[in-house]
Amino acid sequence: MIVDITGTVLTPGKYGKDCLGNGNHQNQQGEYLCCCDECDYYQCCIEEHSDAECLDCEDRDCPRAQMKK
Repeated sequence: MIVDITGTVLTPGKYGKDCLGNGNHQNQQGEYLCCCDECDYYQCCIEEHSDAECLDCEDRDCPRAQMKK
């Protein structure tokens, strides 16, 4: 699991649509957090990155890798 410094669980890939740090979800304090700028996995969320590249990812820390098992 990838956790941002704010405590937000990040799920890269799929253009960031289901990531809790994409700026569309509220935290427990009611704030909308966008963690994209400092996310090490941002490259997995941009349009140029394909789903096929995500499937071939070797990063064991990536939550998507855990979902593929």
